[in-house]
Amino acid sequence: MTHLSETATTHGITSFLPLPKEKRKGVALCMSGGGYRAALFHLGALRRLNELGLLSRIDTFTSVSGGSIMLAQLATFLARRGAPAEPGKPIEGFDDGVAGPLRQFTARDVRTGAALARLKPRNWLSPGAQSEALAAAYEQGPAPGRLADLPERPRFVFLASDMRFRDQWVFDTGAKRVGSTSAGFGELGGWTVAQAVAASSCVPGAFGAATAKQEPSALRGGTYAEADRDELVGKIDLSDGGIYDNLGVEPVWRDHAVVLVSDAAPSFKPEPNVGWLWSALRYGVTFLEQATEVRKRWLVAEFIRGDLEGAYWGIASRPASYEHDPPPPPYSERLIRDFIAPIRIDLDVFSPGEIGVLENHGYLMAEVSLRRHARALVEGDWPAAAVPHPAWMDETIAADALRESGKTRIFFRPRFKP
Repeated sequence: MTHLSETATTHGITSFLPLPKEKRKGVALCMSGGGYRAALFHLGALRRLNELGLLSRIDTFTSVSGGSIMLAQLATFLARRGAPAEPGKPIEGFDDGVAGPLRQFTARDVRTGAALARLKPRNWLSPGAQSEALAAAYEQGPAPGRLADLPERPRFVFLASDMRFRDQWVFDTGAKRVGSTSAGFGELGGWTVAQAVAASSCVPGAFGAATAKQEPSALRGGTYAEADRDELVGKIDLSDGGIYDNLGVEPVWRDHAVVLVSDAAPSFKPEPNVGWLWSALRYGVTFLEQATEVRKRWLVAEFIRGDLEGAYWGIASRPASYEHDPPPPPYSERLIRDFIAPIRIDLDVFSPGEIGVLENHGYLMAEVSLRRHARALVEGDWPAAAVPHPAWMDETIAADALRESGKTRIFFRPRFKP
């Protein structure tokens, strides 16, 4: 009879097994993909984490796609702030340094110009034109500067998908490396924050892949060692991080003591009101939903069994399942199911109503989940909760504002005045 430990060692799997609980260190926050809707949902969650004094206790942040937009804004703010925050205390300047700039950015359409970049004559022979245009937009917004210039602590891990080896590609400021397990890892070099966010959010169909070009010797220690290794490693296409792991838990689940997950992944009704695109999108959405659902069920099972400490909250979660103690009450399950969860996954203009409701919703879902499952992480009394946009808690007004929010338009939506 072959024991599990023998099988794991034989196949080299031991490096993927979870560490014993006593050897795990640190607190991680994982932010899923989902375009602007994810960035805004996570913004609300970060606000509540900051009020609870937990944001300053995060050792590692991981992010995918829309979550990477949010993480870039936070990383930029913390880098400019300079002095590290005192663990367990709220970080001052959150509104001006994080919330305000992110709201302004999500009121812009960065999708249409980037998606059409390949049509310009000078870009006809440039397959990376779309990702480069997307990176240029991010650089003017939440993601200026180089990855190497971000602080080592907290650790920021932007996630993309290595389409050459069908693996997870990481931009890791704590380990100061880029690469994947298959291809190997190298130094951060001249990679910019904007390029990392663009690679993380290059949604297939809307944008062409970003490209990592390097000398094969620049990446070391990869598991792929066949004769064509150097040829394959020299040029690797990078696409949306959600293709591989939309929850962003892979880099942290096995070695961190606490894992918090904020999830704004797709959650569609059987026949969603998204317009003509649904017939083309449903296959890809099904793949993404089932992969994310498997990871989510595994994660929640780990929490329930006590094998892993932490909390999960999702854009489509049922508030009643958290047995929360009001006030403040979260949005009703009807509004979440019919209006909030179906909000489009896009990088076009988001309206004041969409911004306000999504930020409120992320704030409230983080509140009920953390209060239920992570109360021990908060030192002292539990701070009172107050949503950032009280006017958008009126569900009649919110539903009216979100009535067309599930539909993806081919080109753009009108710009709203701030």
